[in-house]
Amino acid sequence: MQFPKECRQLIVQTMDKNGWIELPAQGTSMYPFIQMGDICRFVPAQADHIKKGDVVLFFTRYGSLVAHRLLRKAWLEQGIILHCKGDTNLACDEGIGQELLIGRMDWIQRNERIIHVDGWAAQAWGYIVLGVPPISLVLNHYLARRKRIQG
Repeated sequence: MQFPKECRQLIVQTMDKNGWIELPAQGTSMYPFIQMGDICRFVPAQADHIKKGDVVLFFTRYGSLVAHRLLRKAWLEQGIILHCKGDTNLACDEGIGQELLIGRMDWIQRNERIIHVDGWAAQAWGYIVLGVPPISLVLNHYLARRKRIQG
């Protein structure tokens, strides 16, 4: 979903004012780690302070708001470029620069439970999904099949 410039500014201003922003999850690109309707809290982050496996919130150059897992960083003359990917996506996102990065995920609220991304289960899932790339293919097929069955 593309956001108008005013909405993008509001998201950044809220993050600056509060030191965090909470957003409801949409889509299935991070399933099962992030599920539809989860509330995700993001805190400010600089590109040089995030690490492989972190879930980061960013705008695409087309104005879409995305939360995906950091695969790697590249250092170029113009600065750091982040390469991210949804856990169920088969391809990486277009690389983004610091100017499009909004923050790093701190926790997820699912129902009444808070899942901290630095907890052992969240960390283990990050290592698994990054270390065993065919998992993305399996998850992608599972979600497509589930969608067909649900109609």
